[in-house]
Amino acid sequence: MSLTWMTVPATDARIQYVGRTYRSSTGVVFSHPGVTVRVRFWGDALRMRLDDAGTGGEVGTNHFDVSIDGAPPTRLAVRSGEATYPLAPALEVGLHTVELLKRTESIVGPSKLVALEVHGELREPPTRPGLRMEFIGDSITCGYGTDVAFIPESRSWRAPTFTSKHQNPRQTYAWLTAMNLGMEPVLVCYSGHGVYRNLDLTTSGLLPVLYELAVPEHPAAWEFTDGSPEVIVINIGTNDTLAGSGTDAFLPDEAGFKAAYRAFLQRLRTLHPRAHIVCTLGSMTDGYKKLENHGVVKSVHVGDWITGLVDERRRAGDTRVHRHVMAEQDPATDGVAEDWHPSAATHQKMAESLTRFLRDVLRP
Repeated sequence: MSLTWMTVPATDARIQYVGRTYRSSTGVVFSHPGVTVRVRFWGDALRMRLDDAGTGGEVGTNHFDVSIDGAPPTRLAVRSGEATYPLAPALEVGLHTVELLKRTESIVGPSKLVALEVHGELREPPTRPGLRMEFIGDSITCGYGTDVAFIPESRSWRAPTFTSKHQNPRQTYAWLTAMNLGMEPVLVCYSGHGVYRNLDLTTSGLLPVLYELAVPEHPAAWEFTDGSPEVIVINIGTNDTLAGSGTDAFLPDEAGFKAAYRAFLQRLRTLHPRAHIVCTLGSMTDGYKKLENHGVVKSVHVGDWITGLVDERRRAGDTRVHRHVMAEQDPATDGVAEDWHPSAATHQKMAESLTRFLRDVLRP
């Protein structure tokens, strides 16, 4: 066949999207890490037109993994504004599959796929796995800094800070667990955000609110029309725990946390009546926090609060909600990523633990 360049709008049904997106008047918008665009085509080249909102630099540059015909991915850094990028520039003529995966999270900025340009002919997309897992979390689930690791010199050692090029959802406990179980992972996560308060003590954009949106900080609601996942893993509470340093709000409020977490569990059960919901916390903290003032020690344990809330639901008859206890990270052995986040080695251990737990939960 004679090959010519064909422009395919991003909304074409033959373009497969995995993860949360929404259709604007000029393309398909997405921002969560791990969102994947997958296509098959007959031909020898593929380009994309992308309009990106990242501001650039070490923190504001969006990065993607590009994989051709199942080969190991190469990383693509994109620039602010609309531009055309070669994804598969010089292949042998034939049937090819190209996968584009967003490595960076919403804090870096959303991306909008405007169109694909195919030198050949677009075909129907590949078959997706039949089972899906959804992970709701913060920076840990997003893969903050997972492509680097450091051994801390002391407890006061200052870790390198966030750079977007080192964020990699494929290295996370979430992605690895889904791969272990043969399921398709979908991540809904945002660094610094919590269930009742954020790391900076603000209360806007809390994770239960973001869960209702297709793309954080955009008005489009997520419609929940693509069916429920088989498993939902909630790894939230770290920012609620760690917030408040140097303030009167150092210790999280038990009533506020429990009310927000309880309401979120109920909302998830309403949306997903048959899904297994697994509540975990870690691995930067197990939820314990204490404050000593003039010899008086006060302490809280967010992890214990989560355990109690799960027990509460199970006593009420919801036997498909579960509590998984995640071990805290061991920086001296496994190192840490940027800003003391779990390293890839720690994520691997987290995935092994969660996989074993889920195999027991899902056992026929």
